[in-house]
Amino acid sequence: MKKTLLSGKKAGSILVFLFSIFSVLQLNAQAPPTCAGTWGPPIVNQTFGQGNATDKWYGPLSTYAPGATTSTIFVGTAGPPGGSALADGYSGLVKTPSTGGNGFLNSADHTGNPNGLMMLINAPSTAATIFFEYTMSNLCPNTTLKLAVWILNVNPPGTCGTGYQYPNVTLRAIDPATGNTLGTSATGNIPTNQTWTQYSIIFNNASSTSVKLQFINNSVGNGCGNDLAIDDITVQPCIPATMQALPGSSTTLCPNKNATVDFTATLTGSSYNPVEYQWQYSSDGGTTWIDQGTPTHNPNYTFNSAGLPAGNYLIRFKAGPQGSVLNSQCNAISQPTTVSVSSLPKVNDTTVKSCYIENNPSTASFNLTTANVTSETGVTKRYFPSLADATNGTNEITANPASYIASNSTIYIRVTNSNGCFSIAKVTLEVIPANTSSVLIDKTICIEDKTSLDAGPGFNAYLWSTGATTQQITNVGVGTYWVNLKSGECTTKQTVKVHASPNPVIKSIDIVNNTATINATGGTPPYQYAADQTGNWQDVNIFTNLTRGQHIFYVKDQYNCVPVAAEITVPNLINAITPNEDGKNDNIDYSALAYKRNLIFEVYDRYGNKLYEAGKIRNFKWDGTAFGKKLPTATYWYTISWNENNNANTSVRYNGWVLVKNRE
Repeated sequence: MKKTLLSGKKAGSILVFLFSIFSVLQLNAQAPPTCAGTWGPPIVNQTFGQGNATDKWYGPLSTYAPGATTSTIFVGTAGPPGGSALADGYSGLVKTPSTGGNGFLNSADHTGNPNGLMMLINAPSTAATIFFEYTMSNLCPNTTLKLAVWILNVNPPGTCGTGYQYPNVTLRAIDPATGNTLGTSATGNIPTNQTWTQYSIIFNNASSTSVKLQFINNSVGNGCGNDLAIDDITVQPCIPATMQALPGSSTTLCPNKNATVDFTATLTGSSYNPVEYQWQYSSDGGTTWIDQGTPTHNPNYTFNSAGLPAGNYLIRFKAGPQGSVLNSQCNAISQPTTVSVSSLPKVNDTTVKSCYIENNPSTASFNLTTANVTSETGVTKRYFPSLADATNGTNEITANPASYIASNSTIYIRVTNSNGCFSIAKVTLEVIPANTSSVLIDKTICIEDKTSLDAGPGFNAYLWSTGATTQQITNVGVGTYWVNLKSGECTTKQTVKVHASPNPVIKSIDIVNNTATINATGGTPPYQYAADQTGNWQDVNIFTNLTRGQHIFYVKDQYNCVPVAAEITVPNLINAITPNEDGKNDNIDYSALAYKRNLIFEVYDRYGNKLYEAGKIRNFKWDGTAFGKKLPTATYWYTISWNENNNANTSVRYNGWVLVKNRE
């Protein structure tokens, strides 16, 4: 800055000024790109650092602003020569412009840091002079960038009067590798409003990852002014206005059902061309993120919960220019969406037992709803006949699962929690069979007797058909009885019969001379026998030395019931006749037995040939003849048989012999 104005201007100076204006117009002939999205966080933020409370001048420039250079004379920590004011063509790092003298403003740096520094420049007045450059590396390629700088006119208003020369700069961004211009922007006259003003260039850097910012002087002349301070050089990428992973609403997955969800990355206002995606998920609430696959141009991603523990998973994607999506300075990150991987209900297999159905003892009625297959609450249960049905949800048991009739078998319960996830439990159905008493069996007693029935120990309760509730009942006569035997929750009805012992029957009695053989049947052997009185029982059925006349024979079986009896007649035995018609021993006469039923009198020779039969017509008599002729003297055998007049219709057979003496 000069404190006095030149009195005249040369024609050459005017030409240079006009050339400068033409150059600016040329630089701005091409419209800069626009950002349809929003500007992201700065990937470059050059603040020129901080000083201290005592020093006024700082340097070198490369220490405080690596990559920055100036064509002016940088004064460094020593300040201007001789401690003078900052002259034209000089620059330095200061905490306030007033350090440079010349009446510069006493203003703080733009950054706002304590003892923050700015670069103070007393710019040259020659046209198109590049007086400051700043090279930035590691930028995002193929990105629309905004390179911005804050500039302060350090002259207070009214400086130099009407001849004031305003700072006027063209900002130009170039590719340092090729020198190609990426974008330009003109500040115009920077006002003396004592305010920091931001100026920027918007450009696309194509494949370049470095850019150089140039300050080109447009303020030409030898007048008073053209002094400025610069601070806070930033580079911001144009990022999408919105980034969303669709579906954006929370999704719940089950490990064994619908275990995947498809996401699509959606961007609005993206300047990335082409765009590249990197999908990620976090299982710890966003503290750490796990890349899913590698960067891709495909906006679609499938989250698969297979093998993942239950929990909430945040899903997001990074988007950026090709080759830089993993560069945190280049990418933009979507808002996360949540996928909940639900835990499966915890279930256990179990067995359900139920009492047999009395009229169909191989089956039982099972209450499936009481099967204890889980301790979790808030679940629903469905019942299926097979594992495949339970898995597929087919052939559900819907008809009253509380009374499911089945034999020994297996069913499956599908347990579903509030998130719709299910587990399957196997339930074994076990029919509890009838539990009968092994000691309670049918009995046989004499019809006139009484007995006791004992169901045996080991049951919880007893209920007899007699109303008794004891293990044993007494004074029981012939009949049919039942008892309900309770074991646990089941009751078994067991029937028992008390039979009347069948009495033996005296089937027949064979008499030979004075010996009788009693033939019994029925009842339950062995038998015991008695004759004429019941006090003297014997095990054999033969009675000897019987007297002629009436006898009563008794028989009883092992039950020792009232004996059965048969009364018979032991006839008078005749062993010789002399049929000579003298009126003595002329015949054998058994007509006295005519009252017996089916009485027959038969005679045989020694060869067993039947010679004579005396029935009712012959009045049960024999006179020693056969077929109308007298028989020769000899011994003959005869049989007398009849049925006693009793309920048993006892058959009696008497065998004897007789000597017939006929006169020749």
